[in-house]
Amino acid sequence: MHTDLREIIRCPACHARLVAAAPERLECSECEAVYPVYDGTPWLYRDVAGSRAQWAAKLQQFRTELLEDHVELEAAGHAEGLLPATRDRLARQKAGLVRLGEQVFGLLECFALAHSEAGGALPRERIPSQQHVSSYLETVFRDWCWGDEEVRETLAKLEPLLGTSGEGARALVLGGGGGRLSFELARRGKYSSVVQLDLNPLLTRIGQRVARGETIELTEIPRFPLGIEHVAVDQRLRAPAASDVAASPLHFLLGDALASPFARESFDLLLTPWLIDILPESFRRVARRLGGLLVAGGRWISFGPLSFESVGPEDRLTPEEMNEALEEAGFEVEHAALERVSYLHTPHGMARRGEEIFVFSATLREPPPIEDDFAFYPEWMTDGTQAIPNSPAFEQMRAERTFDVEILKCIDGRASIEDLVVTLSSRFGLEPDRCRNIINRFFTRSVDGS
Repeated sequence: MHTDLREIIRCPACHARLVAAAPERLECSECEAVYPVYDGTPWLYRDVAGSRAQWAAKLQQFRTELLEDHVELEAAGHAEGLLPATRDRLARQKAGLVRLGEQVFGLLECFALAHSEAGGALPRERIPSQQHVSSYLETVFRDWCWGDEEVRETLAKLEPLLGTSGEGARALVLGGGGGRLSFELARRGKYSSVVQLDLNPLLTRIGQRVARGETIELTEIPRFPLGIEHVAVDQRLRAPAASDVAASPLHFLLGDALASPFARESFDLLLTPWLIDILPESFRRVARRLGGLLVAGGRWISFGPLSFESVGPEDRLTPEEMNEALEEAGFEVEHAALERVSYLHTPHGMARRGEEIFVFSATLREPPPIEDDFAFYPEWMTDGTQAIPNSPAFEQMRAERTFDVEILKCIDGRASIEDLVVTLSSRFGLEPDRCRNIINRFFTRSVDGS
């Protein structure tokens, strides 16, 4: 490991020091946990086997979806009466999907994610279900292909907030994805090291390889292409020509921000681009947890939307509440503003999104108390010997599923919805209109889901 990284990296399970036992693995000095290193990328999830199993399952899901799309396009291409242009478009889409699949599996080959790893025991670490292998893949084209204008727009908003950095200062980017922001930060040469931690092995792999000067071929498939020639575009991802090598050491790590593999008070700058609203923990706790990674006087710069879809209504904060939460966590807010930015303006697609984002810069007055490790699941799930609580949510689910099963039993190829209403309203003592609404919702879910 790089000397600077060796000083701050820690076991995410017990927080002890890690030792580089060999180029392909790190070992904990106390709990004997082993963390693999894949072509220079440490896999620092707290639960190595569980996280690998989930990403292996997500990779197989990606493969299955590609095959299903391929079958659908193949069938559509053989339909009678197609316009010549339609036949051309379908053929381009099908060929583009094949190329993309081969490229993605090639990029992930070093991680050796096997189908046999998927499944098994409930993992201690939970990769969010909405995070897939190809999640945010369009951002790598923005980062390394056609998005220089968006990158400059972002940097123009960040530059005034960065301030000065003293000798030996370190920077951490949490959720850096394809890596362009981390790369630009390292290019400036103002830090002893720049570290990026992200969940996604595909985005991390692309960012790592491009940042070290490689060129990656990847097929872009816009959702709403401008024309037939834009349906599947073969792109070359590479760093800006005048800056193939970053001035400060740049390290790409895989892991989870809520189970950090870093020592407390390790960084002078923390950047969280488009991250805080997708974490499954309240921002008030996130602020204390991430504040523990900064030295006193360290700066946290964050930007992105405040959608907070993964937490309860009390934690879906507004900008005013964000400022209060930061002050509560020991930060002094220096800048907080809503900004309008361009978002993923690919030259090959019709989508031209603009996003309203919240930008803040805050300085830590003093490190907050240590937060307990984040628990992704309750103990009765991770400890299979504990009793499962009979909660009201399970009772409601039981009632709903029971009625769904009864609906399915009535489907025999002859009965109509009105027949089901008569049968089930009598069986369960329901008013016909209420029974009809329940049955209609059942079939609506079924059709929408398919």
